[in-house]
Amino acid sequence: MQVRVASHSGFCFGVKRAIKIAEKTLASSKGAKNIYSLGSIIHNPQVVGALSKKGLKVIKDINDARTGTVIISSHGAPIEIVTKIKKKKLDLVDATCPFVKNAHNIVKDLKSKGYDVIVIGDKKHPEVKALLSLTGASPTAGVAHPRGGGGKKVAFVSQTTQSKDNYLRGIFDILKEDFSEARIFNTICSDTAQRQALAKKFLKECDVMMVVGGKNSANTRRLYQICRESGVDSHHIETEKEIKKKWFFKKKSCGVVSGASTPDEMVKKITKKIKTLMKGR
Repeated sequence: MQVRVASHSGFCFGVKRAIKIAEKTLASSKGAKNIYSLGSIIHNPQVVGALSKKGLKVIKDINDARTGTVIISSHGAPIEIVTKIKKKKLDLVDATCPFVKNAHNIVKDLKSKGYDVIVIGDKKHPEVKALLSLTGASPTAGVAHPRGGGGKKVAFVSQTTQSKDNYLRGIFDILKEDFSEARIFNTICSDTAQRQALAKKFLKECDVMMVVGGKNSANTRRLYQICRESGVDSHHIETEKEIKKKWFFKKKSCGVVSGASTPDEMVKKITKKIKTLMKGR
């Protein structure tokens, strides 16, 4: 059986940057003060676990941090949380991905020009909550959606890890209403788009797909969704320990794609495990 690995895999730029920032912050503190991450700094349990062993404390509520440093994850944080960190006089280190920051800047500019900004994305994802906080919508309200039209100027932005298909479906659904003006911004990360394009290419050439990455990773789940909906036998795994030999029975070609927060080393381990299982076939 042939095993094909996507040429574009491993950490994306934003994830590499966030990890580097976390490691530098931990090294500079030398254990002298608490270093917190507000939520997982990236969505990969194995990587977060390794950083935790170095002293990073993952918290869900900013009230759990009393003294020390708080690192904003690669996904960003709602403005009210950032304000709270400053009020508590905690040191703030911002590891928000630059592509996510770009989406933030677009939303701020649109709001200043009087647009109702609609965010298409997963309402529970930290990136979407941060974007919604900039639109003036409640972070718990889900996707910002100004109903009724009636002369409103609206603009669309997407969660950076959305698929273009999902983004377009969301836009078309909302545009059934009447608006005086609508603007659309492509805020989907180029890395995300490239990984999705490679997955679609493999789906035409392979009869089984391995999607590697955290089960809590939005961009990895999106890759898995694309693969699963194609009808090709697909499996979302985090480590090589999850692989089952029966998945490859009567298969001729296996494609391996990974999410943006998946280490290169994990992709290599999974590829090696598949080849070992298939040796002699």
